[in-house]
Parts: sequence; C-alpha cells; structure tokens
Amino acid sequence: MGTTERPSTEESDGTEETRRLYVEFELSASGAVACPLEEVGPDADRIDRQSSDGECHTETTRESDDEAVDTTEIRHTKAEITSECFCPIFFEYDCIPKVIEVTDTGVVIRTFLPDRDRLSALIDDLREATDGLSLRRLTRVDSIDGERSNRATLDLSTLTETEQETAAMAVAAGYYETPRATSVGELAAELDITKSAMSQRLNSVESKLALAAFR
Repeated sequence: MGTTERPSTEESDGTEETRRLYVEFELSASGAVACPLEEVGPDADRIDRQSSDGECHTETTRESDDEAVDTTEIRHTKAEITSECFCPIFFEYDCIPKVIEVTDTGVVIRTFLPDRDRLSALIDDLREATDGLSLRRLTRVDSIDGERSNRATLDLSTLTETEQETAAMAVAAGYYETPRATSVGELAAELDITKSAMSQRLNSVESKLALAAFR
C-alpha cells in the first residue's frame, strides 16, 4: 500500500486550506475499545473506512494468493464509535484518517496537517487515547515547481519516543529544508531546553537516520 505525498488542499466551511505535513502513525486501540481493524485487517489488500450516525463501517478486501483461482473476499464490519475510539480525534483537528496498513501491533494511519502546532496537539491527544502510538513517517512539502517539490522526509520507525518528537518538531519547523527555516536555538527555546541539549537530541536522531537523507 504505497503512497506519494503532495500538498493536499482541503475545503473547510467553504474555504481552502493547504496541507503541508504528511504523517504516518502506528497506533493501537485502548483496552477499553476493540477496533475491528486490528482483528480483520492484517491480511487485507485494501482497507476502506467510513463513519456515519455514530457507527464505524469498515470493509476489507483480500485477493486470492492462488493465481489459478481468481477470487476476492470482502469483509464488512460495523461497530459503535465510542469516546475511546481514536479516529474521531483526527476529525477534531479537521484531519481525515486513512488506514493504509494493519500490523501485528496496531493500525497504520496517514493524514495531512497544515502546521506543526496542530501536529503536536494531535499527538498529545492520541497518546492519551491509545495504548501505543509511534510516528512512522513524516514529510514536509513546502512548494511544488512543476513535478519537483521542496520536501524533507523522515522514517521515524527506528527512533525512541523522545527522538520521534524531536524529529517531528524539527522537520515540521523546516530545520531540514534548504535553506533552513529555523535554528537549533529556536527549537531549543520552544522546548525550554538549552541549545546544547537540543543539539544532542538532533545528533541522536541524525545518527540513526543518516543526515545525507536530508541533503
């Protein structure tokens, strides 16, 4: 289930808002709710989800592995949306959650956001509502010139929680753009830590991700 990120323009109350941040989360439902996707999704080739009248409808499609037999299995599930469900949290931030994969440990959801302030608040709320949350990927796309765009992408799956938050903040703020849109000192001030401590955090992130990926 691959995806190509481009800035997304969404309508809200008759207006348009350009989304510059593409984010992939891997999260697991809280113990108070059983997300149907965690049970029916791991073997799916395609996952569709819609919500209506307080109910979550999911449809998973699985293609046959046998080339000699052309069969498709479609499973539909319906569940009540509760206050413990995590998808409604995305809606509170005017984000559309798109399920792109189900793993052994949770559900992978992608979404687009306009700025890092909304990203930080979304992460905080998701952490309170789920048993497990990690950022797998973050892309910031600043401009498109024909088929080329100015972007920075991080694969965050190998980082610790603190490193993920540091990396997300740095990319969203434009630290890895050329030229840089922010500095180590400005990032440190936002976290209320010293410039040296911020530099150490970034060095830890970059040692795992390879700085060359951003150049």
